[in-house]
Amino acid sequence: MTPETGTVELNPVETVTVAAQGAKLTSVEMTTVDDQGAPVTAAGELSADARQWSTTETLLFHSDYTVSWRAEDTEGVEGTGEFTVSTVSAANEADVALNISEGATYGVGMMIELNFSEPVLNKKEVENAIVVTGGGDQKGAVRWYSDYMARYRPAEHWAPNSAVNIKVNLLGLDIGNGMIGNANVERNFMTGDRRYALADNNTKTIKLWVNGNLVRENPITLGNEDWPSVVGQLVVLEQAEKYYFNPGSLNLEEGDPHYYEPFWATNVSRLTPSGVFVHQALPSAYSSVGVANVSHGCIGMLPADAKFFFDTFAVGDIVETINTGYPQADPDDGFGDWNIPFDKYNDSSWKGNW
Repeated sequence: MTPETGTVELNPVETVTVAAQGAKLTSVEMTTVDDQGAPVTAAGELSADARQWSTTETLLFHSDYTVSWRAEDTEGVEGTGEFTVSTVSAANEADVALNISEGATYGVGMMIELNFSEPVLNKKEVENAIVVTGGGDQKGAVRWYSDYMARYRPAEHWAPNSAVNIKVNLLGLDIGNGMIGNANVERNFMTGDRRYALADNNTKTIKLWVNGNLVRENPITLGNEDWPSVVGQLVVLEQAEKYYFNPGSLNLEEGDPHYYEPFWATNVSRLTPSGVFVHQALPSAYSSVGVANVSHGCIGMLPADAKFFFDTFAVGDIVETINTGYPQADPDDGFGDWNIPFDKYNDSSWKGNW
């Protein structure tokens, strides 16, 4: 019998076998109950000579199995027996969640983010379990931001209007500390047109390209001297026609020279969790658009321009800012991963201009 009777924390992908010495197996049954208490029988296969039986499917997690067998020797003498094994307990299961929605369409700058329920110590093994195809079929790499979170990106932006498939073959994989992956995860998504925006502090303008064609150039206002805009490539994370801006999110209180009254911004595209957005400027700032920087790090536009950006750009599209004299955003503050040279991307200790 493999494994030995009484084995606990058995990896459900491991094969359970019963072998008969000098006899033939006449029946083998491996049973447990599911979470609802219903009986479950594991599928198995008997060898051609009837001397060995083996499981042919992945077992249930955190389950106690009983294996009962019956055999008959060459003289017709019958024997029976049973043994028990227990699979990986719930406390030792690990799973992964992806930021990608099945069948969704994203911009060519979209990152694949993986969040694990347990700390990943066997990082190379997990990296090898990540398989991405499509999107230009180019080389890709993984960067770890913590033991719990990693991202995958290709060497260059995804090919526009292409299909991408990601598989994370985590089932049965030991990710470290005896934590075992409890399921494989797969997602499919599409990329849209290649949309790219370049905001230039020197000219106080932003240029918008779609599939290499310049479709709009308009004035902007960026972050003021105390709240300068970060430089580098960022990615649209989410969008909303209306978004409530609260100065408390920037730790600004009344009396602070940079305090502003809370307001509902219009045609908003978020670039970082910390609070960098593309949005319609307040009416009081219209006269500064294209002339001076008065925002708290955001890219502000006049109403028609903000609406055009909102209607044209989508989650995953690239927005790059240059010439502010300020560093880049931390790559984990949004998807600043494109600012990391690809040959350094897998080196989590490498630090750029942030």
